[in-house]
Amino acid sequence: MRRFKKILYVHDERAEGAEETLDLAPELANRNDGKVDLITVLQPPPAVFASNISVLLRSRWFKESAATLDQLAQKASPDRTLKTMVLEGRPHIQTIREVLRNDYDLVIKPIGPGGVLDKLLGRLDMRLLRHCPCPVWLSKGEAYGAFDQVLAAVDAEFEAYGGGKADTEEAEDALNRQILELAFSLCADSQAGLHVGHAWYPPFLSMYSRARAKIPKKEIDAYVDTIQREHRNWLRRLMKRAARWVGEEVAAKVRLSTHLRQGDAGSEIPKLISEFKIDLVIMGTVARTGISGLVIGNTAETILDQVTCAVLAVKPRGFVSEVTMND
Repeated sequence: MRRFKKILYVHDERAEGAEETLDLAPELANRNDGKVDLITVLQPPPAVFASNISVLLRSRWFKESAATLDQLAQKASPDRTLKTMVLEGRPHIQTIREVLRNDYDLVIKPIGPGGVLDKLLGRLDMRLLRHCPCPVWLSKGEAYGAFDQVLAAVDAEFEAYGGGKADTEEAEDALNRQILELAFSLCADSQAGLHVGHAWYPPFLSMYSRARAKIPKKEIDAYVDTIQREHRNWLRRLMKRAARWVGEEVAAKVRLSTHLRQGDAGSEIPKLISEFKIDLVIMGTVARTGISGLVIGNTAETILDQVTCAVLAVKPRGFVSEVTMND
């Protein structure tokens, strides 16, 4: 199973819970004899104003940022030296380049402040979710890094990633597999409870709402029951495969609950988070385009706008970031 051995913590001094979030990184790395590096990215002013900033002021800015990062590193892990680095440039590009350069397994960052368009997730957070090739852990909520209850959000539509239907069930569930392997691994290591949630909705009911008036209720009920049964069977098959993926030893350590909810995932997943006091939700982000031009699928965007817990977002295998080393 995939475990986090190389972790990159991205410091944002404007974010609440920065120190609490950083405490999580060494904890995850220590479980796997891994390492943690810390970076902060200073975004320079536009070129038209850059000439007005003295060399002395810029140097002081870097020194103070480096000192803050060193203090955080020492506090988070006094017994071991964590590598720290202050970079300059566009924050999401410099962060992703570090991921590409050093092949990190995970990026951890506290939720940062944003504007109107990013009222929950700061601009850097959104761009990391869109473009970062490795999983991104965005921490928020009162507990920050701590997690006692984990929700893995699985979706029967992930097989559409990359176009067309997959040839086998194993291929169809490639992204679900990543979500579940991470969820089982984290819960087994931390003794957290694992909830697997799947939301479904009868596809034709809203589309043909006018036609429903002419269809006998018993026929509609029979149709809904059939769709529900199909999703229940799909979830049951998925969980059987998950037990094989993670192995009996890991599966036996995890307190598992599954939840099948009728409704839109954008509303049902947040309800599950609230109902079971979820501390961390693990979800997939898929490559889709549209008016927004986002990489995150619409469902994930909707969920991210509502959740009050930490989010671990996972990309499909084979995802290629638009950010390169030569941008």
